[in-house]
Amino acid sequence: MKSVKPILLFILIASFGAADAIAQSGGYAGSFSRMGFSARGMAMGNAMTAVHHEGSYAYYNPAMAAIPTETIQLDFSTAALRFDRQLHMVTANIQLPPSAGLSISLLNARVGNIDGRTSSGYHTGMLSVNEFQLIGNFAIRFSERIWAGVGIKYNLANYHTELPNSQNIGIDAGFRFALTNRLTFAVAIKDLLSEYRFDSSDLFGQNAGSVNVYSFPLRLITGTAYEVSDAWLLSFDAEFRFQSSDVLRADTTIRTMDGFPPMVRTEEISQTTFFRAGSRYSLHERVTIRAGFEFYDAGGENQLQPTAGFSLHLPYDRFSPSIDYAFVREPSQFSSMHVFSIRLHI
Repeated sequence: MKSVKPILLFILIASFGAADAIAQSGGYAGSFSRMGFSARGMAMGNAMTAVHHEGSYAYYNPAMAAIPTETIQLDFSTAALRFDRQLHMVTANIQLPPSAGLSISLLNARVGNIDGRTSSGYHTGMLSVNEFQLIGNFAIRFSERIWAGVGIKYNLANYHTELPNSQNIGIDAGFRFALTNRLTFAVAIKDLLSEYRFDSSDLFGQNAGSVNVYSFPLRLITGTAYEVSDAWLLSFDAEFRFQSSDVLRADTTIRTMDGFPPMVRTEEISQTTFFRAGSRYSLHERVTIRAGFEFYDAGGENQLQPTAGFSLHLPYDRFSPSIDYAFVREPSQFSSMHVFSIRLHI
């Protein structure tokens, strides 16, 4: 296994060197909930759908809530971001004997210090927006090889004091199958029925206000994970993301008196494909390093987003604590994200 370290180093160098154009399919509801979860997952490029070796991350696949463990796994994460943005994550995984598991996760994204102004440019005050997602995942081990799970997520968005909060229930589902002792395959479908719904009648009045619905993209993800050795893990994901948009187009088939064609609102469905890869290598019983990347098409252009990180496993028997870190390049290279996590076993 002498070639393991050079290969992992090559992944790091190639990922950072090739990231000359980083962008992300954005503009759709709930984007914060698709950024990834915890430093361990983000450091591996979010290629975690089939990974059970890093502990329970049912955020990526509800079936992973069934991971057998003798303790309650707790993860606390926060991300250091620029431009007054905040991202926080917490999860707890609890076993339900003899063959089931429950995972509870909470995500929060916040943007503060927004300079509110009128259409004339006068300052009105400082604004902030908050988004929350509470996820409950339940899974069963039908055998040592086959696990399946379902997740219920509560989505809440608070955008303005005079705009009623959007509240919605979404559904996730996942399946995991161990092909061999070292090779695992998994499938997950995410954000079924998830959406934001805003009624702006109180803000703009009955005549000008309206009810607007913004659906989360529907996500179909397949993944594989392969243990090259007890110390080295490789993982790969492919995601097919379907998003709907309201588009205004000129209807040239209709002639009007003023010569301008009328604008017609239509719904369009688009697809974005994501490929993710991740690697984890245990340098020492106290040190683990990770690297990965996400490759996807955005507006017809191929983009690459690299990630890297490490874990320090502290020498304490009580709670078996670990400190995790991930470095993530943000879209368009305008900033970088630093993710910090603490894991405890109680």
